[in-house]
Amino acid sequence: MVNLTENVNIFLHNTLDDIIQQRGERNLNKYSGFYQKMPSPLKEIFSFYHAEFTELFDYLNSRLHTGYYTAHESRELFRDIHDIVKLQSYLINTEAAFDFCPYYKEIVEQCKSFLKTSGGSSIPPEFNEIKVIRMGQIFELQNGISITRANTTIPFQLKIIGEGSYAKVFKYKDTFYNCFFAVKKANSNLTEAEYQRFCTEFVEMRKLKSPYVLEVFKFDKENHQYIMEYADESLYTYISKRNNTLDFSKRINLIQQIFKAFTYIHSKNVLHRDISPSNILIKIYDGAEIIKVSDFGLIKLEESQLTNQFTEMKGAFNDPQLAFDGFSNYKIHHEIYALTRLIYFIFTGRTTMGAFTNEQFKAFFDKGTNPNREERYKDVREMQEAFKHFLSTLQQVKN
Repeated sequence: MVNLTENVNIFLHNTLDDIIQQRGERNLNKYSGFYQKMPSPLKEIFSFYHAEFTELFDYLNSRLHTGYYTAHESRELFRDIHDIVKLQSYLINTEAAFDFCPYYKEIVEQCKSFLKTSGGSSIPPEFNEIKVIRMGQIFELQNGISITRANTTIPFQLKIIGEGSYAKVFKYKDTFYNCFFAVKKANSNLTEAEYQRFCTEFVEMRKLKSPYVLEVFKFDKENHQYIMEYADESLYTYISKRNNTLDFSKRINLIQQIFKAFTYIHSKNVLHRDISPSNILIKIYDGAEIIKVSDFGLIKLEESQLTNQFTEMKGAFNDPQLAFDGFSNYKIHHEIYALTRLIYFIFTGRTTMGAFTNEQFKAFFDKGTNPNREERYKDVREMQEAFKHFLSTLQQVKN
């Protein structure tokens, strides 16, 4: 349940008092059962307006054949819509920020185009019968998500688990599947180009079918967000918490998964361009940890027009030569550099280079990060083969 700050709580209590004083207590609890996970007095306010819209939409449906919505009901619907829009404006940057469900949001916009406050309203001939919602919420908190199944809208509470310059990531537990999902929501201040990249990330991830790539499921254009597979933690967190106890075989297993993941990704003519321990996630199963490559927002596609030479060089492990080459000129040898750094992190838990206790591992690292790009591994398969050759000589190479 959402916890209301003191100021928001006072404001909502005052709003509810005004409703009771002006319009009585009727309908305060009629639909409150659909808003049980919301705190009072928000629950009662939503229940009241849910009942209002149900009655007024029912009556509007009954008037469709006449093409005319009578004066009193027209004024009441206009008033209710105005009240909700005003309430939204007060709560927009608070924990109680809300909106209509997508279907009602569309209906309300249509109603606003023809409602009058006097003399009744002419109903446009193209206006269709409203499917009045009696089973489920018509209001949704912005820190929640609603899933529709069998014509029933089911709300779930979102909990923020990550935040970046372009988007926030939340998780929720789906009670039907009894498991967690994640939601990636674009920030509201994105430019058109940035939002297009957010959309492209979903489209391209949807094409990738690998157990080592985070799966995405459904894009919600209305709310600028998409649902995706939930992973337990980042590679950075996983290694950092266990670095003193994580055994050699598990580190090797993670590296082998990295090789498989990027062999597949590169086979699809995709370069990730933002490789870091924070963008590689770990999904923990009973007795197994599986890596999940995520955050494809900076991917480079063949013949793509989305890359420009001024794109910021964001990847934590990116080749410093990119500062001179230009990010639009990102190639496979830049990705090899970042992957080499990532493998070093898995072995050592260090994001910066230290001393080497194994000369063959040092040679592997030096080749993968060679300032002469022509001397680096040509692709991930060559990198993987080189790794196999000295694997038997490796011990825990932390320093």
